[in-house]
Amino acid sequence: MKHLLFTIALVFAGVIAFAQNIPAGMRMELTECEENNREYSVFSYKDADGTYGYYLSLGREFRLIESNREDGTVSGHIDHIDETCILLGSTMDEAIASLDSLLDLLNEDPGTVLEFPCRLATGAERLGEPSTATCFITKRILQGKRLCFQFISGRHTAQTDLTKSSIKSLKSGVKLYKKLHPKQV
Repeated sequence: MKHLLFTIALVFAGVIAFAQNIPAGMRMELTECEENNREYSVFSYKDADGTYGYYLSLGREFRLIESNREDGTVSGHIDHIDETCILLGSTMDEAIASLDSLLDLLNEDPGTVLEFPCRLATGAERLGEPSTATCFITKRILQGKRLCFQFISGRHTAQTDLTKSSIKSLKSGVKLYKKLHPKQV
């Protein structure tokens, strides 16, 4: 038991030490939430040129191939995830302010259209070239208002929705992370 606790403490210390200096081209997750089988996260990312930013990851998953058994159950599948990452700012305070502004957008009329700077994920947790994502404010029957983001991924357009509860959850997570890591930018 002592060995196990010592090993866990050692791993935890290594993670904390590693988190203080993020290498270029690597994500450092701050918080994440899941709603309706969609995952959202806020992470920090350092580019090769040393610039640092906080991003909101918006993903859309769809099934490419599915294998079914004779009894109707799914025996296997291959999924594809399109992901775009909205720039929230270069500091945690800017990221929190950007999440606040996303919450404020939900007070706008349905049909309002905005564009956000984004970067598509290229795989291996890296970000690609700058692009734009289009955001529509929509109101779904029995579901309330939400932000609907559309972005180009390869040869098709992907779409994902972001609800008020998801934004609030991510904002709370970033605030908690900031309290736990006050020395981080």
